[in-house]
Amino acid sequence: MTERIVVVDDHELVQIGLHTLLTDRGLEVVGQASTGSEGLELIQSLQPDLALIDVRLPDMSGIELCQSVRKTNPHIRLAVLTAAMDKNVVHACLQTGVQGYLLKDMPGEELFRSIRKILDGKSVLDPSVTEYALHWIESHRESEPCKDALGLRDVEILRLMAQGRTNQEIGRHLHLSENTVKVIVNEIYRRLGVRSRVEAVMEAHRRGLL
Repeated sequence: MTERIVVVDDHELVQIGLHTLLTDRGLEVVGQASTGSEGLELIQSLQPDLALIDVRLPDMSGIELCQSVRKTNPHIRLAVLTAAMDKNVVHACLQTGVQGYLLKDMPGEELFRSIRKILDGKSVLDPSVTEYALHWIESHRESEPCKDALGLRDVEILRLMAQGRTNQEIGRHLHLSENTVKVIVNEIYRRLGVRSRVEAVMEAHRRGLL
C-alpha cells in the first residue's frame, strides 16, 4: 500500500519539488497547504501517514501545527522541514515529539531516504543539529536514574532502537509481541526521562549504556 503524505509549506517551489521527489519514488502526496490552518484541516481530513511541515508558516509556527496534530491525531507521523539550524526550534521539536527534523538543503536522495525511514517507524534527526539536541536533553533533565534502573532486556531494546528497528522488528528479534515492546519502550522513556526514540538513544549513549 502506497504511503500518503501531506506537505505544508508556504513556498510553491518547495511544494513542487517535494511533490516531484516523492511521487517519482512511489509515494503519494495527497495534499499540499500553504498555511498552518489549511494544513491542519488537510491533515485531519486526509489522515496521511506522514505530514511534512515547514517551521515558518504565515499564520502559525510549524511547531504549533505539530502540537495541534499530536493532540488530536497522535498516530500520524510528523517531520519538520526547515532551512535553518535553530537551537530553539530543535528544542521545541524534541519537546513536541516529532519523528523527524530535516533540513531543506539536504540532497534529494538523502531527503527521500530520511522520509522513508520515518515512514518505516524510525526517527531522523539531521546530524548537524545533534549538538543542540544533546544540550536540550541535558538542560531538561529533572533527575537521572542510575544505570541499574534499566535491565538487560531494556538495554537490548535500546540497542535495537539505535539500529533503527521498529517495534515490530524488535518484537520479532526478541520473540515478543509488538504491544509488549511498545509497553517496554514507553517504560524506557519514563526511566530515562525522555519522550522519543531519538532522545532515548542519545541519552543511552550519553550514559554509556550503548
